[in-house]
Amino acid sequence: MPTTILIVDDHDIIREGIKNVLSKNPLYRVIGEAVDGEDALEKVEKLKPEVLLLDISMPKISGLEIISQIHRRSAETKIIIVTLHKANAYIMKALKAGVSGYLSKENTAEDLLPALRKVVDGKIFLSSTVSQFLVEKISEKGTQEAVKKGLLTFREEEILRLVVEGKTAKEIGEALYISPRTVENYKNTILEKLGLHKISDLIKYAIKHKIVDIDEY
Repeated sequence: MPTTILIVDDHDIIREGIKNVLSKNPLYRVIGEAVDGEDALEKVEKLKPEVLLLDISMPKISGLEIISQIHRRSAETKIIIVTLHKANAYIMKALKAGVSGYLSKENTAEDLLPALRKVVDGKIFLSSTVSQFLVEKISEKGTQEAVKKGLLTFREEEILRLVVEGKTAKEIGEALYISPRTVENYKNTILEKLGLHKISDLIKYAIKHKIVDIDEY
């Protein structure tokens, strides 16, 4: 069965563009559209979409304001923010509220399908701009704090920095003159020490443990 999707945006051209992308893929089915926050809440409760594509700036109620209400009305619905807003404050508030993805409207056509695949699989998808922001925060603050607390060794910190920068095990191995298998062993040890299960959990870890400080924004 195709994944059901509700599109929430007050601009007709944006909704049509998203529908056009999704119409070419049998894995997804648009079951409704909404043009403002109130409309979105009513349709989420009625339709129970598996994925909600949500803009931030809308009439009546903003996207950020309704995220918690959406979770209460349809707990299984995963939310992907699709917006022009790139300010760190919006990014962090959305992640803190529990969204599963954050996309820029400028890159919707190229990022939408990869984002849906990840989110449907229970992962988090972030546009390159958002990822870079978090990578910097995790690298600059998170690993330093972990080392200070004695959780990670210097080599583990070094590898973690490269991991969150998106380097593969092969690339890390070449940079540090160790085998890819050794890199994988290090990665598993790092995740175990931090109480995580996969690399994508670093984002949730960073927010939960205030590695990225929401209050800064």
